[in-house]
Amino acid sequence: MKKNNSGPTAIICLTVFMFGFCLTHFANAGEQEKIQVGKDDRCPVCAMKVALYPKFACTMELIDGRTFSFCATGCMIRAWLHPEVYLKAEKSDIQQVWVQDYFTGEKIDGSKAFWVVGSDVIGPMGPAFVPLKSESDVEAFKRRHGGKTGFHLMDLTNEKWDEITGKQVR
Repeated sequence: MKKNNSGPTAIICLTVFMFGFCLTHFANAGEQEKIQVGKDDRCPVCAMKVALYPKFACTMELIDGRTFSFCATGCMIRAWLHPEVYLKAEKSDIQQVWVQDYFTGEKIDGSKAFWVVGSDVIGPMGPAFVPLKSESDVEAFKRRHGGKTGFHLMDLTNEKWDEITGKQVR
């Protein structure tokens, strides 16, 4: 009678598989979710290629499933204030806004971010609107980069934009 040695081979294969799976899983566990943009995505506000400015890239998702990528937070905010102009959509169609925390690069909800303007941070479109994950980060940011005005996206109006930028939003 022939002896079957497939048991130890199967155990070794399963062990190698599990080791590889765990190594991959735990290696990626510490990574933060990043904003994903396509290499050919263009900002709907200024038409610049978004992939050229990964540190400032942000996205907006609409209820109908369309997703728009922006080269900078200023362009995204313009579209958020006037989606009918830039996205051919209504404000009520906006489902989610994703931005990157300035300090970590982590993908965060733009409607929950703490925003600072008037700092020394320059983005692809000029002085940047800087999103921060937490209120405690605002003071640290201002100590390092200055900044005058803070706001929440939900509180931003055309009048507030005009006051902050000195320009009309459209």
